[in-house]
Amino acid sequence: MKKLSILLVLLLSLSAMHALADEGDPLLSVDDLSQVQESYEAFLRDLEDLLVEKGLLEEKDRDKWMMYQLGDFVQNGGYGMIAAMYTPDLLEYAREEDTMLRLRAEKGEYTLHLDTMRRYTPLDTTLPGLLLESSVTDASSQPVTCRIRLTASQGGFCAYDALAHRYADVGVSIINDGRACYWSDQPITDETSAPDVVITLEVLDEHDDGIVLAQAQLTLTPAGTGWMLKDNALE
Repeated sequence: MKKLSILLVLLLSLSAMHALADEGDPLLSVDDLSQVQESYEAFLRDLEDLLVEKGLLEEKDRDKWMMYQLGDFVQNGGYGMIAAMYTPDLLEYAREEDTMLRLRAEKGEYTLHLDTMRRYTPLDTTLPGLLLESSVTDASSQPVTCRIRLTASQGGFCAYDALAHRYADVGVSIINDGRACYWSDQPITDETSAPDVVITLEVLDEHDDGIVLAQAQLTLTPAGTGWMLKDNALE
């Protein structure tokens, strides 16, 4: 019989915790986490291989496990728990609000990549809104230096202000270099009559916001008091 292995808990160092506490911000922002996400994700890939080798994770659940781990990492500001235990159907209990979703849309010679969350419920999240972090690659899969304009059919965006150590509202449209921003709106009171929310993403020339290189639309589907994102949400 397979035994339960341990639950590994990723914690911030004491010094980092004290520094954050002094600034009045108990959690790391997504911008902060992005500085270590590449190495953290590489560690998760190695751990994922080991879990599959030991029979603690099924091959078919690799992507689902990774998206849950990255979503939990972001949702909990770096305090994410690493689920490394043998429990049949463990991932069936993973909340969509805590699960990351990686979307892509091919637009001519460009491919738009978007990291977001599978579900956003305003009353059930530690984040200031639905995470939206994007990047663009060319036909050779090389990164494209550009700017991204996001415009929402309703609700509004906010972004982290590093100087003020807080999230600032920026309105129904935002232009940035693809770094993390958030969309939010009031909770849905009647799912049956609530319209889809459409967020338009435009890839802009690095130096001229008037030149649109590519465009895609992200559809948020009403679900309960919030919104869910389908696998084909970015088109």
